[in-house]
Amino acid sequence: MTLGEYLKAPRPAWDWINLDCSRWLDRWLVLSGHQSAMEATDITYNSERSALLTITRGGGLLDLWSNGMEAIGLPQIDIPAMGDAAILSVETDDGTNETCGIWTGERWASLHRRGLLFGFGVPLAMWRV
Repeated sequence: MTLGEYLKAPRPAWDWINLDCSRWLDRWLVLSGHQSAMEATDITYNSERSALLTITRGGGLLDLWSNGMEAIGLPQIDIPAMGDAAILSVETDDGTNETCGIWTGERWASLHRRGLLFGFGVPLAMWRV
């Protein structure tokens, strides 16, 4: 599946069991031929409360994803190419102000409660997918 197909594909509504920003990025990793970073680091949650608790206990989304990407062997990069992943600094409704992103070649795509957004968030860390 190409990145364009992935971004255009129908998605279920946001929830904390099947689709949130982390599961969305993790699914992209798997579709790109990599192991699940969430499974590799045993990240599980089933509600907003348990997700935020997981993020807090893990040191934040950046730390959780850094550990996950290292566990599956994806290298950190300085300049993104289409399809690469990042943790972005953006304002979020949950107050964590971090989200997952995929580089489209022009801007970052990220999934939020209101749907897929495209913008120029500030990458805190990026990985070659």
